Amino acid sequence: MKLRSMQVKNFKCVEDSTWFDICPVTCLVGKNEAGKTSLLEALHKLNPDVAELGDFDVLLEYPRRRRKQYQRRAKTEPDDALITRWELEDKDIKALEESLGRGAVPSRIVEARKGYYPGRRWAFEGGSSPEGTLPTSVQTKLERLLPKFLYFSKCNLMNGRISIDNLIKNQERGNLSGPERVFLSLLDLVGTKPRHLTSIENSEELIADLEAAAGPITEKIAKYWSQNTSLRVNFQLHPGKLQDPPPFDKGQVLQTRILNTRHNLTLNFDERSTGFVWFFSFLVWFSQVRRTFGDNLFILLDDPGIGLHAQAQEDLLRYIAMELEPHYQVLYTTHSPFMVDPNNLGRARTVEDITTKNEQGDEQYLGTKVGDKMFSTDPGTLIPLRTALGYELTRSIVTGQKTLLVESPAEAFYLNWFSKRLNEKGRAGLDPAWKIVPCGGSEKIAAFLALFGANQGSVVVLMDTTGGQTALEQFRKSELPRSCGILTVDKYGPSSDGSIEDVIGRRTYFGLVNLCYKLPRRHRLPLTGAETSDQSQRVLDSVKIHLSAHDIGAFDRHRPAEFLAENAGRCMKKLPDIEGALDRLERLFADVSACCQIRQEPATSTGLPGRPHPIADVAPVKKAGRLTETEKIS
Repeated sequence: MKLRSMQVKNFKCVEDSTWFDICPVTCLVGKNEAGKTSLLEALHKLNPDVAELGDFDVLLEYPRRRRKQYQRRAKTEPDDALITRWELEDKDIKALEESLGRGAVPSRIVEARKGYYPGRRWAFEGGSSPEGTLPTSVQTKLERLLPKFLYFSKCNLMNGRISIDNLIKNQERGNLSGPERVFLSLLDLVGTKPRHLTSIENSEELIADLEAAAGPITEKIAKYWSQNTSLRVNFQLHPGKLQDPPPFDKGQVLQTRILNTRHNLTLNFDERSTGFVWFFSFLVWFSQVRRTFGDNLFILLDDPGIGLHAQAQEDLLRYIAMELEPHYQVLYTTHSPFMVDPNNLGRARTVEDITTKNEQGDEQYLGTKVGDKMFSTDPGTLIPLRTALGYELTRSIVTGQKTLLVESPAEAFYLNWFSKRLNEKGRAGLDPAWKIVPCGGSEKIAAFLALFGANQGSVVVLMDTTGGQTALEQFRKSELPRSCGILTVDKYGPSSDGSIEDVIGRRTYFGLVNLCYKLPRRHRLPLTGAETSDQSQRVLDSVKIHLSAHDIGAFDRHRPAEFLAENAGRCMKKLPDIEGALDRLERLFADVSACCQIRQEPATSTGLPGRPHPIADVAPVKKAGRLTETEKIS
């Protein structure tokens, strides 16, 4: 059976989630306290891995503001809390018909309900039987086909210290916590019981058995836990010490410790990172549930990536995709963009706690709603999806492409525009394989390279020198430039302190600003003598001072770039010295291509075998396409 859709009603903060579809792997995305956990808990009760967690409790779980009203009618009109629709697979229909006879299955879609009443209610879609009145033989068969729901959250993480006496008491009272259940599962893997631990006799044999059982689990973790593959699990059994807090001050205490074989030291299990503890605890519980119920399971994971580094969250997604998805349906919650699979955004469902206003302007509480097909109007809810999509789109631009990183969108506009004009004239613009990516400032270029990396020979950075050489020198001193080439715009303009506008040239850029701002003749930037004016003043500074002096308003650097892109024909005809600008940009494009070629050359006798070729600061060429000098960064 495969779960196709579900609806939760009258459960905690969920008044009516509305129907939403379920995929092979479904991700519920939402802010804290949106109700994601409540949705998982309700589904878990349909057929839980822990039997005592299977009943809906009116007192504790029915929405409190309507509980008194419901209790007055509960005996005659019990409410559903969960409605699910399942699709029967071919093997399921075959099993049913073998026991009940051919034609006993009127539909592939069967509905299972559970609520504030005993048991489950079954009905076939379009069937003639009223809800809950299917023949007992049919219901019994459907019950056997229903998957067992494995639920796992941070409340199930195994503790580093276990008081054996306290564990036995809780077990006898039927009051076990999630961590205690996981620990009992670990004991069960080696065929022992808590009472066997009350005596220190044969403790060495027990410890050896526990570590043997933990071995395959840590090997599985190592396959998917890229943060540290040198971890092993050790156990110690010792009498409680009087100086320790209760309940660890008496009886036998079992400690779980993690050995780091790289540093040859051990730490208490509770002191290890959440990620390793989560993986270990989950795999112990998963192994036990499989041994008990077989492989007909449905996996529910509540915020599995909490506390994990972004790379560890990607490891967890990889584990879900490779180990769980081929065999089980998985439903998990998150508010992290790195736990959203950008290649399968259609599997995400938004979860919101919604209030609205009625016609009288009074606030009306609607409770938790699930947006099928990623539907949501709340920007906060969508942040993980937007971030995941933005990260993946940017990474896809860079990966496998020749990438020119620039500081601002204005530079990207200008470089794309001049490259197209050069190519139209049969001259050398950028090859179409190059992608120009703005990073939002010089300080963010390093962050961009750190986030997305750079294939050897595929990334070139173009930096301006506005405000001096500080940012450039700091960038050069880092390790990041080893993966890219660097060009600076001062080599293509008249000043050692400039930007892309200085490369375009004073006359050309002044003319562009005059056209863009539609300046009257008396307020226009002067074109005559522009190139012989004070070259120490940056072009942008000259424009800002001029516009301010004529009360024209604040200057927007991106506005002329956008105007140029939208008015290509007009600008080619009217901009002064456009050929000079094309010459300078052609030299820059030639150096970009040449810089990439240098990066891709095999290492010479001066380079170390197996390491990237030294990064080149490429000096301006005298003729397009030819380098006259290559300066290596020390």
